[in-house]
Amino acid sequence: MTKADLSTTLAGIPLTSPIYNASGPRTGSSAAMAKIASSASGAVLAKSATVVSQKGNDMPRTWHQDEGAASLNSEGLPNAGIDYYVSSKTIEETMAENPSNKPYMVSISGKTLANNL
Repeated sequence: MTKADLSTTLAGIPLTSPIYNASGPRTGSSAAMAKIASSASGAVLAKSATVVSQKGNDMPRTWHQDEGAASLNSEGLPNAGIDYYVSSKTIEETMAENPSNKPYMVSISGKTLANNL
């Protein structure tokens, strides 16, 4: 079977595939992101980071409707802070097993509307 060529570019950055992880709870550590780096994903996207680390909302952070038809979550953006996600150590630990040399990207979030504009 012939493999489809899914390569593309994002803001001029070449990707082997437009499919990669969402920024979220499973991208908060270099160990978790290393699993993505060694996968067939087109890139590695780190957890959304704020200027300083924050613990997020108090527990419980999720609600599930009894019949399983709906769920809500409000994590409150827990993260280690931007310095962690852009540090050489985190990037090296994350990207050590990256056979296709995929890009590493970081999602950045402000705490106010003004921070995000």
